[in-house]
Amino acid sequence: MNNMEINTFFLRISARCNLDCDYCYVFKHRDSAWKNYPPIMTDESIMMFCGRLKEYLAEHESIKDVNIVFHGGEPLVFGTKHLINTIDTINSEIGDHACMHYSLQTNGTLLNDDFVNECCKRGVGISLSIDGMKSIHDKHRKYKEGSGSHDDVVKGLKLLQKNTSVFEGIIGVIDPYFDPDEILSFFEELGIENIDLLLPDSTYLDEPFGRDKDENLYKNWLIKAFDSWFYSHQSLHFRTFEFLLGGLFGDNAELDAFGLGALDYLTIETDGSYHTSDILKVAFENASYLGMDLSKNTIEEALNSDKVKEYNHLLSIESLPLKCKKCKYSNLCGGGSLPHRYSPENLFDNPTVYCDEMFALIEHAENVLEKAVNDEA
Repeated sequence: MNNMEINTFFLRISARCNLDCDYCYVFKHRDSAWKNYPPIMTDESIMMFCGRLKEYLAEHESIKDVNIVFHGGEPLVFGTKHLINTIDTINSEIGDHACMHYSLQTNGTLLNDDFVNECCKRGVGISLSIDGMKSIHDKHRKYKEGSGSHDDVVKGLKLLQKNTSVFEGIIGVIDPYFDPDEILSFFEELGIENIDLLLPDSTYLDEPFGRDKDENLYKNWLIKAFDSWFYSHQSLHFRTFEFLLGGLFGDNAELDAFGLGALDYLTIETDGSYHTSDILKVAFENASYLGMDLSKNTIEEALNSDKVKEYNHLLSIESLPLKCKKCKYSNLCGGGSLPHRYSPENLFDNPTVYCDEMFALIEHAENVLEKAVNDEA
C-alpha cells in the first residue's frame, strides 16, 4: 500500500465556460482533450466518486477531514441548484466517514443570492477570478460574443462581500502593461483582503507574451508590484509575496508558483478520469492524465500510478535542472512552477521559463527585507 495520503480532491464538474478568456490554461493552451469530455460531470460519476472516496477512507482511517474543490471550466455552468444538491448528496454519502469541507473557484458572473445563501449554510468557500480594474480585466476576460465581463464580476464580488463567511479572496492574472500600483489600489479600495496575481501560464514552446519585445517586461513589473505591496499595500494579503517573505525567513510552505513539494490532491475530470495537476494542460495533450478512471480504478491505484510517482519526482530537489541546483535560491524557487519548465526537447528538465524574473524578484525581496530588518535594529 502507498504510504502517501491525500485528503483533497479537485472535481472538475464542468468542462465548459461561459467566458472566453484569452490566457485560459484549460481552453487556450496545448491540451484540447476537454473537447471530448462531457460538458458537465454526471450524477453517476458523482456517485462513483463517493463510492471510491468511502473505499479510500476505509483504508486510511487517520483521515478525518476531506476537502472537495469544485473547478472547471466555470463550475457554475454545472448549475447552481445542481451544485447545492450535489454537495448534499456527497454529505449524505460521506458525512459519517469524514468531516467534509467544500470550496470553488468561479469567474463570478453566475453567482446569485440564493446560491450564495445556500453556500453560507453549508460553509462552502468561494474564490473569485478578477484581474483588477475594468481596463485590464475586460482586455482578457470577455464573453464569447466579445463583450467584457468586469461589471458582472464586480456584482458577484459585492455579493460575496456581503457574505464574508464564504468569501476566500481573489485570484488574477498579471498583464505587465498595466501599473501594479493601480491594480493593488483597486483591490484595496474595494476592501478585498486576500489576493494573488499569477504570471501568465507559459512554456518554452509558448513563451510569455510581450517578452520578445522587452526582455525585462515581467521582471520590472514584479519588482514594482512587490515594492508597491511591501511599502504601500500590506493591508492586502498577497499570497505569492507573503509566501516569498516566509521562504526568506526559512518557512517550508508550498505554493504552485514555486517548485518542490509533492502532489497532495487528485483531480477528477467530468468523464471520471483521474489526473494530477490540471495546470499541466499548458504543456501538452493529456499531460495530467493518469490513464485511469473512477469506474475501473481505486483512488489508491491512482496514487500508486507511475504518472503520480513521476510527478512527485519532478517536484523533488533531486530532479531540478543543473542550473537550478547551482542557484542560491533553489530551495525557495524550486525550479519554478512545473508546467512553466516544459520544452519539447527536455520535457520538464528546465528551469521555469520565468527563471530570470523569479531570480530578480527573490533577490530584490531579499534586499528589501534585509534593509527593513536593519532599519528596525
